Amino acid sequence: MKRIPCSCLLLYCFCFFAGGGLHAQTIQLSPSYPEVTTASGPLELAWFGGLNTPQPQTADLDGDGTDDLYVFDKAGEIHLSLRGLGGDSYNEAPELVAHFPEEIREWVMIRDYNLDDIPDIFTYASAVDGIAVYRGRRRVDGLLEFDLVNFGNPLPQLYFPFEGRPSPIFVSSIDYPAIDDIDFDGDLDILTFSVGGGYVEYYRNMGVERGFGADTLLYELADQCWGGFFESGLSPALDLGSGPGDCFNNLLGPGGGGRPRHSGSTLLTLDYNGNGLSDIMLGDISFDGLVLGFNNGSREQAWISAQDSVWKEDGVEADIPSFPAGFHLDVDQDGARDLVASPSVTLNGTDVEVMWYYRNVGSDAEPEFVLQKKTLLVDEMIDVGTSANVTTFDYDADGRPDLVVGNNDEFTGTNFLDSRLRLFRNVTPSGGAITFELVSEDYLGLSAFMTTSWGYAPAFGDLDGDGDEDVIIGERSGKIVFGENTAGAGREATFAPLQFEWLGIDAGQFSKPALADLDRDGLLDILLGGFDGRIRFYRNIGTATEPAFDPSTSAAGNVLQLGGINTNAPGVSTGHPTPAVVQNDDFTLVISGNRSGTIEVYRFGADSAYTEPFTLLTKTVDSLDLGAFTNPALADFDGDRVLEMVVGNERGGISFYETDLRNDLSTGLFSAVRPAFDFSVFPNPVADELTISGLPAGVREVALLDVQGRVLRSTTLQTTAYNLPSTHAAQTQVQWRLKELSAGVYFVRASGPEGVATRRVVHL
Repeated sequence: MKRIPCSCLLLYCFCFFAGGGLHAQTIQLSPSYPEVTTASGPLELAWFGGLNTPQPQTADLDGDGTDDLYVFDKAGEIHLSLRGLGGDSYNEAPELVAHFPEEIREWVMIRDYNLDDIPDIFTYASAVDGIAVYRGRRRVDGLLEFDLVNFGNPLPQLYFPFEGRPSPIFVSSIDYPAIDDIDFDGDLDILTFSVGGGYVEYYRNMGVERGFGADTLLYELADQCWGGFFESGLSPALDLGSGPGDCFNNLLGPGGGGRPRHSGSTLLTLDYNGNGLSDIMLGDISFDGLVLGFNNGSREQAWISAQDSVWKEDGVEADIPSFPAGFHLDVDQDGARDLVASPSVTLNGTDVEVMWYYRNVGSDAEPEFVLQKKTLLVDEMIDVGTSANVTTFDYDADGRPDLVVGNNDEFTGTNFLDSRLRLFRNVTPSGGAITFELVSEDYLGLSAFMTTSWGYAPAFGDLDGDGDEDVIIGERSGKIVFGENTAGAGREATFAPLQFEWLGIDAGQFSKPALADLDRDGLLDILLGGFDGRIRFYRNIGTATEPAFDPSTSAAGNVLQLGGINTNAPGVSTGHPTPAVVQNDDFTLVISGNRSGTIEVYRFGADSAYTEPFTLLTKTVDSLDLGAFTNPALADFDGDRVLEMVVGNERGGISFYETDLRNDLSTGLFSAVRPAFDFSVFPNPVADELTISGLPAGVREVALLDVQGRVLRSTTLQTTAYNLPSTHAAQTQVQWRLKELSAGVYFVRASGPEGVATRRVVHL
């Protein structure tokens, strides 16, 4: 799909609360879409966020007369959207679903049941397994919002009369029903598997027949064995009835069957062979393929008389582990609805080949489907399978942070899970737009260990003080992996052989590390998220050149539950925190993702002991919800001294946001107002003499700081404003010899009445 840059940005804000006071600053996040290229070309939808169990549909979401693409993904139960631009062109447009109901679960269908040309929603009703309906309405801006419809029943869901009393129409949480005009009379009917399973029940909409308007949904159980077939779940093939009106009776006949009920099925109705009747396509939780049943009865009496039990087109079987579902929608917007097949389970199923796209090269009335690809949309995104674990790391020592993406796994169809790191190099030109290129599909070669380890979550930092960044990697067992960077300062990273189960440090399961000098003693410490919702803290008790950690959380200096943080949602025993740390001279922030799909922020002051409780700033950054298993990382990718945020999620994808967080080392980290000056440092990287130039007349001091914030050099400038007659020129340039300093990363800080500005310098 071709992506056109989106000009509409969502803003997410939260305020900082500390000590009962309200701080005036806010964080603003604006969705952004930097260019990402691979060997195959640019990823047009790079930051869409991945797909695992998509339920795709088309509808006019913004009221512009062109259908957009809506996707509900069961992985995280999240609404996703792309704006339709005509033809097969779409672009990222998260704002289109900004007002969709948050409480929707399991499955969604977009339909216009009341014929007002505004999409409505049919979805799972959780109080009693069934169907809830949300009526859509247009806002002033053209976007959709919805109201749960109460049809006068005991619960706000669809009912039918049974033995003189209203009874909910049954749809299980894992089934996917068919809600379409089954009898072609102009209103929406329902096909769903019975409570006992195996037989499909037909609920006919009688609202219009009884003289009511289209906004009235009145159903009667018209057929307990629609189509006459039985689905056993023992084989892909359906057991077919012998003629119209006949119901396959192996279960109900003499001897009584004894067949078990099936545990889940998906239904799709469409006129596949162009005979004016509703045929049916089924998926079953026990099998990887779709079954096509042909209706050769009548509109009054359906009869599935023939089938393709292993449906395929052009000789290609739809093989989707596991539990496939079919969706009938016009993907390329040519007026003929196409077919998309996707998985319906969020565990132990395919997580990349999840959008099998069969283009309709015939007509809508007489379709002819041809398989185009198995990764529709997905092949245009960053999608690493299941759970993207992101971090930043300047692997080539060019002064620009690069992006490293781990994953829990990618489905292989074997007993092993493919977990690895991907490396995206930051190739942003000076003063230009942020740009990445994929340079390694298997950074550090971790795929070689798939038989014994998976669930990789990396973090980088200079643990041994040699000027380059080492790596620790969390993994499924809760242990961590260590790799020493032996390249030296200013050189592309090279790592010694990896050490698994390093030092015996253990977070239980699914360890997610971060490196930061939390106690401000000049040594990097380890923060380690675990599946249980706690962030463990391991204090570095070594030296600047030899890190050391005690693996016991009860050891002096270590903390089992850092700051009292617990990312578990109410009623859930696992929280999966993914900490990231931002520090300045005044305070420390711990920013964490979680299982719930939000971002949490905690704060403690520079003068507070790291063993004290953190102050909760927010459990949710306003409405930012990316589904589940979020993993944030922050960096200044374009060198403008303002941080960007990347966030991985359960679907294996990543979202990218611009923020208003300052990247200044010292003061004003969260000031939304930038200093009124800039300056230059060159050469950068530098081997010996560094020149700082372009300093405005008001700057009073220039200082050189190490990564711990310690001042190594300081020069007080001559200024016209403070200590010289106005006839003297202000000093605008400083030169330092740095040859005697160790190789590594340093910061130049310029201070004056206008504020503080900072530049990063790499010393070779």
